Amino acid sequence: MASLHLVIIFCSFALFQTSILPNLVGDVLLTRLESPYDAPGDAVIPFGSTVTVESGTTVRFPRGSQLIVRGTLLAKGTPDRRIIFTSSTSALYQDQQQIHRTSGANIRFRLVDGSSVQNGLLQMYFKNRWRYVCTEFYRWFDYDATLTCRMMGFRNGSVIPYRINGSEPPWYGLQIDHPACRPFVDEHVLDCPGISVPPRLGLHICDDKQYVRLQCDGFFDPLTVLNWGGIVFERKFSTIKLTDIPEISDAASPLYNDLNQRPSILNYVDILHAGLRPELTIRSYAERFAALTVFDNLVNPLFDNITVLYSASDGMNFSNVGSSVKLKNSVSAYNRGHGIAVTSRYGNVTLDNVHVYDNGGDGVYYAMNNTEWSEREQEESPKRLYKSFCETANTVEFPSYFTYRPPAAGTCCTQAFSSMYNTRLTVHFQSVFLGDYRTRYRIELYNGLFDMMPLLANVTFNRTIESLSSSSNELLVRLCHSCDDVRSLSCWNQSDRIQLYVVNDDGRDADMHIWNSRIVNNSLNGVRVVNLRSLIEINQTIINHNQRHGLDIDSGAGALWTYHSKFNSNGEDGIHMIYDGGERRIFYSDISFNHQHGLSVRPDSAPTGFLLSSLTFPTFACRQLTFVNGSSIRSNGFYGLWHRATCHPSLFYINGSLFERSVYDAIRFDSCQHEWRPQKVIDYQFRSPLVPLNSLLPPPPPPSIIYQAPLNIYPDYPPWIPVALLYANETGNTVMNITWNRFLNNKRVGLRFNPIQNVLGDIANNSFIGHENGALLIVGNQSNWIEDVYLRNV
Repeated sequence: MASLHLVIIFCSFALFQTSILPNLVGDVLLTRLESPYDAPGDAVIPFGSTVTVESGTTVRFPRGSQLIVRGTLLAKGTPDRRIIFTSSTSALYQDQQQIHRTSGANIRFRLVDGSSVQNGLLQMYFKNRWRYVCTEFYRWFDYDATLTCRMMGFRNGSVIPYRINGSEPPWYGLQIDHPACRPFVDEHVLDCPGISVPPRLGLHICDDKQYVRLQCDGFFDPLTVLNWGGIVFERKFSTIKLTDIPEISDAASPLYNDLNQRPSILNYVDILHAGLRPELTIRSYAERFAALTVFDNLVNPLFDNITVLYSASDGMNFSNVGSSVKLKNSVSAYNRGHGIAVTSRYGNVTLDNVHVYDNGGDGVYYAMNNTEWSEREQEESPKRLYKSFCETANTVEFPSYFTYRPPAAGTCCTQAFSSMYNTRLTVHFQSVFLGDYRTRYRIELYNGLFDMMPLLANVTFNRTIESLSSSSNELLVRLCHSCDDVRSLSCWNQSDRIQLYVVNDDGRDADMHIWNSRIVNNSLNGVRVVNLRSLIEINQTIINHNQRHGLDIDSGAGALWTYHSKFNSNGEDGIHMIYDGGERRIFYSDISFNHQHGLSVRPDSAPTGFLLSSLTFPTFACRQLTFVNGSSIRSNGFYGLWHRATCHPSLFYINGSLFERSVYDAIRFDSCQHEWRPQKVIDYQFRSPLVPLNSLLPPPPPPSIIYQAPLNIYPDYPPWIPVALLYANETGNTVMNITWNRFLNNKRVGLRFNPIQNVLGDIANNSFIGHENGALLIVGNQSNWIEDVYLRNV
């Protein structure tokens, strides 16, 4: 019997024994038999060291401590023996209610349209709706901001005057001119005299007023959150010169920039109760506050089957990364900030089978920091060196970076690119510097190595342009310089330049791919994209039940491709796009039960929310195309599809889709009212197919360079087509085709065109059933353009 007691005591002692985490220098192995490991503080894996963690191992860290990886971390668990990094304390962050205060009237605050949950435009939940807070005289002060930030669980705050750009401010507003918070008297903002007075409410109460924008930092009561810091992958520099990006620690070595260093690998790893760094402020270094942070890396770690839960800030943060990001089979949930935040200088982010849910910020936040490489960054990686576009031989290595400076005014330079078979080439523009507003550039892209090959684009522009891609493995790029006033000195001093680079990929080089994922129940947007430049692809993904938009694209220009995806039951729009424009393909997707619009598109627009600091060079969209095919847009709170006007050449194709039970109209289409068709062109109606044009009729005037567009947008017309029609296509008209759709039981009308102007349309073979105000509302403003809209088999 005594021997039995001895065995029990020995087993209990072995069960609760812990090991001190060793010094992580050299080749270190952390075994399951010696776990759990307790770290005394920050743990650093220096360059040249490799730490291997066995499956089933647990590593625990004290409050605020980080695991900083500059060498290699190999943590390869298994499905039944996952590796766990967690906190060694007991009082842990579990959900937002722990640090998110509410009042008896259920009044809450949040910050939206910012880079993190600590900054942005202030919204107040009042009378069962989130409302933007605005002020007419802007008598908000930092103490008012501090008390407001404390209502959101943060420590300090400051206020930033801000006025929303554009002609369409947010609809629901709440006006608070002066909170008048009293130091040492009011404990939180709801006690302030200016808040206790019933505020002014209205659908457009904030029109032409300033919006309240706050910057918060820290935790209001940091002792209630005892999370550890998280895992940080970083690299260091040996220069004493201040770098472009803030660094995390003070140790430095030039070897940390070695591109041949073995990448870290994390498989079947759980990171729990992290994201706290109490001795630093969120305001200064937001990228340090995440459970898993990849900071300024040239070679990113490989992540597969990662679970991040209960972070006191963001779940995962990829900050200013300079290479592609790939995340597969992973979960990020119950975090105080964003689920996944990416600020990239390279793009090409892939999220495959990722579940992001119940986060306090956006599910996925992506921002393109499209700035040039500095001299220091070019020295680190020879591939980043900018070569002369006009003097370099044809290139076969990618990515290739170029600087284009015109040799003289009105000259052109050409580069040919060739890649592996079955790949495509994409041209990205980093910046465009112009010494004079009358200076213009023209880019010609040919799908081959010679200019006799098919022309992909012929665009004249004077600012950064959206990315352009080939449809084969060969590409010819021609850049030409021109100036409206050749007598201007700026046309001859050659201060103008373009920074661009070319990459190769299996398809179009994208900003982000989201495949086979679920992004649901997040407190802000499901997916938010700032400064789009190329492509967002969403395939077989569910983006439902987020409190703001399902997908929000704010600024930039590029394409959205979504296939077999769902954007349902979101608090505002299913898809919300305010940007310069591009190509929109909505194929076989479901956009339903959203509280505002199903799909809201406003091209040619400045962003309404957060302005990324790198948006010094606004982006120009070289095409405006909207394709909705085989999709269901049902039961949305306002419009099913609201497409604002664009005065650029555009296509608007809606085919084979269902529009049902929208509270307003199924489709509202706003047409361009910028200008009418020139009368002198209308007088010369037809070209003769037998007589040269210049022998009988004066040629049409050349199109303005503002409206030049890729030639492949429109089909080739026969020579007897009306000259007015040809000129219309070059001066900002929309070609519309709405066929084989079903419009069922929408509240007002099926299609609303009011007014219709500069539109060449074809509405055919549709079904309109059960609308209170009729099937179509077409108001032409007494224009003979109505003759160009044909209704058949309606």
